[in-house]
Amino acid sequence: MRLFGFLICYGLIVLTTTHMILYLNYHALGYTWTTVFKFILNTIDFKIFLGSWIGLLIVFFYPSPSQSPSSKLFR
Repeated sequence: MRLFGFLICYGLIVLTTTHMILYLNYHALGYTWTTVFKFILNTIDFKIFLGSWIGLLIVFFYPSPSQSPSSKLFR
């Protein structure tokens, strides 16, 4: 289950980061950097990015059981 959580969070981080990098092209259209960064901070991509980072940290640092539940069947 932890592997599945890691893959989902990592995939969302990669996806939202590429979207936010693409948003930086708005500067080439004449917008100021502050306007571009305010726009990025207000998008749903940034919120998903933060949530995915929190999920990834939970997957890494939440203590896992020392034995898997299926190993009790073999005793």
